[in-house]
Amino acid sequence: MPLPVAYVNGRIYTMEAEGDTCTAFVVQDGKFTYCGNDDEARKLAGEVVDLNGATVIPGMIDTHQHLFAYASSLTKLNLKPAKSMRQLKQMLQEYAKNIPAGEWILGVGFDNEKFEDSNAMPTRQDLDEVCADHPVILSRYCLHFFSVNSMGLEKGGVDKNYRPAVEGTVEFGPDGEPTGVMCDSAAADILAKIPNKLASFDAKKDAVEEACRQLNMHGLTGVHAIQGRHCDLMEYTDVYQSLKDEGRLSARVYLSYDELPNCCIRTGLGDDMLKFGFYKLYVDGNMGGRTAFMKEPYSDDPTTTGVANYTQQELTDRVRAGYERGMQVGAHVIGDRAAEMLTTAIETVYHENPRPDPRFRMIHMSILNPDIVERISKLPVIVDIQPMFISTNVKWADSRVGFGERGRYLFAWKKLLDAGIIMTAGSDNPCESYDPMESVYALVNRKNLDCYPEGGWHPDERIGVYDALSMYTRNAAYASFEEDSKGTIRAGKLADFVVLDADIFGIDTMKIKDIKVEKTYLGGNLVYSRS
Repeated sequence: MPLPVAYVNGRIYTMEAEGDTCTAFVVQDGKFTYCGNDDEARKLAGEVVDLNGATVIPGMIDTHQHLFAYASSLTKLNLKPAKSMRQLKQMLQEYAKNIPAGEWILGVGFDNEKFEDSNAMPTRQDLDEVCADHPVILSRYCLHFFSVNSMGLEKGGVDKNYRPAVEGTVEFGPDGEPTGVMCDSAAADILAKIPNKLASFDAKKDAVEEACRQLNMHGLTGVHAIQGRHCDLMEYTDVYQSLKDEGRLSARVYLSYDELPNCCIRTGLGDDMLKFGFYKLYVDGNMGGRTAFMKEPYSDDPTTTGVANYTQQELTDRVRAGYERGMQVGAHVIGDRAAEMLTTAIETVYHENPRPDPRFRMIHMSILNPDIVERISKLPVIVDIQPMFISTNVKWADSRVGFGERGRYLFAWKKLLDAGIIMTAGSDNPCESYDPMESVYALVNRKNLDCYPEGGWHPDERIGVYDALSMYTRNAAYASFEEDSKGTIRAGKLADFVVLDADIFGIDTMKIKDIKVEKTYLGGNLVYSRS
């Protein structure tokens, strides 16, 4: 057994309770064995590490990522820097020069709502102007909307006679021809036909290992990796298992799928490094593309209320199917009507057969209303939010929902907190930045990374630093039924911890986004060092 190591002279926030601190802890065999003062820690240790007054927090857990999609995105054209349609075209044109004619080009990360010249989605004509001799498909940062050029549409079998499985997922022009703009399952049909650069098992493993190392750089020691097959956001259990067996997995993974397993397994199967997580449903689309399912029409497009992927009965049946198999059930909901549907489904299946501690996951919950908040406060649910939606949505979301009562319930996180609802934070990576410090900054200040707007966006929804950081630590562990083994710094728990370069509780809140991780430890082992 390795000798116990004492870490002393630190400013250690245990996250056991607000303001709870210690100066030292001891780590042995991957766990904390003592938390308290320097003198006692030194007595118990075979080795001593001086933290030199540095701030230490528990290892952070991102409760919503499409991890393999992020790993895959590292091999594609990154369009996040594009600030205009013109720049997007230039980047595509330049990238295509190094790709053999006829070979697919995949791009990711653009946000047309931020474009300076036009906030319209790129059409096939836009892409054809600069890249007509390659099939092209570009994913908007949200991973729900896509732009495809003419050759891509042809290879994907999408023409004026094409009828998508889900109505409204392909845009057709006045001439009846597809414009090249599509979403979700329709785009997934095309993506499924594209040769995969990560087709081999070893290539998949290498990509996921690198992705986890990137997460460690930002203090993440855990991640809930979630499949979205209908958006071609795949995950592969065998990849994670193999990495774990080879000692190459540097983050603990709670792996979830949007399909029920074809064998009799339940939530929690696995070990401290890799567990089977929850059954994921997708109730509606997203707000950016006006496919989130709303009770009332969009304020900036009264012709639509969005799209639901299920009827109420279909959704209830799917929630029941997972619940009755002893699985945790989670669902993507953006619009208030979709939130009502999911609330009804959970109420129905839970009250007809109450089971102890099911911890349903309600994911995003972007637009709510007082009735929804009241109803879910009485249910065994967790709300998984994405704080960085503030950064990407701040300049246009109000236009979707208006500035009346509905607007007051846009990302209403303080209202949820005040109602006693447990919340966790995730990034939806690769849609958004996965740096937890940027998310805590957004939660506390209600501003984007450019510090806009000056007074904060719906500032009455700001929350404190402790509650914000809890979403990445103690609450995140609770979401995966692991609150007894991680999420706080306490004797007996896994020794996952992070050393920061500034005091997150003592610094000006506007500077939280600039905090850097100095070191990340997983089970007492160093998995990232800035120096």
